[in-house]
Amino acid sequence: MTEEVQKAIDQVHAAHIVIIKEIERICKKHNIMFYIESGTLLGAIRHKSAIPWDDDADTAMLRSEFEKFRNVVREELAPGFAYVEPKDLGNNAIFDFVPRIIMLDSQIQPDDEEQQFYGNGLNNHVSVDIFIIDDVNDCNWMHLLSRTLILVCYGLGMGHRYQLDMNDYNGLSKLVVKILSGIGKHIPSEKIIQWYDKASRMGTGKNKKKHRCFYGNFLIQDVALIYDKRWFAQTVPVTLDGVEVPAPKGWHRALKTIYGDYMQLPPEEKRVNTHCNPDYVKIWYQEKK
Repeated sequence: MTEEVQKAIDQVHAAHIVIIKEIERICKKHNIMFYIESGTLLGAIRHKSAIPWDDDADTAMLRSEFEKFRNVVREELAPGFAYVEPKDLGNNAIFDFVPRIIMLDSQIQPDDEEQQFYGNGLNNHVSVDIFIIDDVNDCNWMHLLSRTLILVCYGLGMGHRYQLDMNDYNGLSKLVVKILSGIGKHIPSEKIIQWYDKASRMGTGKNKKKHRCFYGNFLIQDVALIYDKRWFAQTVPVTLDGVEVPAPKGWHRALKTIYGDYMQLPPEEKRVNTHCNPDYVKIWYQEKK
């Protein structure tokens, strides 16, 4: 990684901290529990900072906490930030199924036709994702149905992307993506988003015996991962780039579920940024006094 690329990613990391602290401010005011998660949590534990090559940031909330957050966030956000849900992109577009907080005075990609397709550039900002932790039905078959519906909705949603490169897929997965995305093009994006949301919630309150949960809007290849909800019942402080932020008390088991031996660094060829183009990173946000 060149010095120029690292400098751009460092700017993005600093902006992530600003957004996370804004989320924390709102959550403290309304007694809402949230935590850093996934790669951001991994960075805090393994590096005591953001992972040097990672260019996105992850937070998580239990479904009940997220609903409280969703009800207040638009009114509470300070100037310079915005809350974006999947349905807010308009233009019958679907990028993913993840709500996020964006820093308006920032840019991470060229302002091209693709970026304009997604909400007139709403995706072209430094942002922090919000993953939602949903209940896993104690009945394994019912949870399998929920997961299957999530996968189907995801495939339908792919029909509403700016472009879909079928060369990224092969074999049976290529056929499935082609069929589902082809069907999805003829279904309004808002309807698909509603279906996805309902599928994610199917286990709500039905996990009283096994206490299991999953990330209903996680990376699609990781939706199958199952956690113990008790790992997320409390928070503990961890340090991220010199700032204290909340993590789930069961962070060790959560990270092990996602990454296995999470203290082991990936091979150098996988230490790459994937969300921003360093040549176009610009951040001119200034905190409003």
